[in-house]
Amino acid sequence: MVGPWLDKPYTFRALRKTFGQMWVRCDACRRYARLRLTGLLEVDCRTRTFSCSRCGAEAFVAVVEPNQERGMEDYRLDEVEAPARHPSAVRRLTGGRRSTVDYSGGELPSRRLDPRR
Repeated sequence: MVGPWLDKPYTFRALRKTFGQMWVRCDACRRYARLRLTGLLEVDCRTRTFSCSRCGAEAFVAVVEPNQERGMEDYRLDEVEAPARHPSAVRRLTGGRRSTVDYSGGELPSRRLDPRR
């Protein structure tokens, strides 16, 4: 008999319970690494993107170890102890610009309260 599902749906914890060990793979440089979920267990998996720490390209979550799949035998396991964000990935994800909104006044531009409304 199966009991109720106690985990929140679409979290990395639910994915880990469903699929087990997962990997992050970069198709540009053909490397992959284990997906470590220490700080991401309660995070919605639909809101997260991954990038390669070596080349900065977009990386994808894989449920099967990439070098075990047919046609992907040339992927290399590349474990990095403390991976840092690649500068090109930061530019790609942030749009290459800083926020220009000034929050010092407490109100956003053109969002003033009008008592006549």
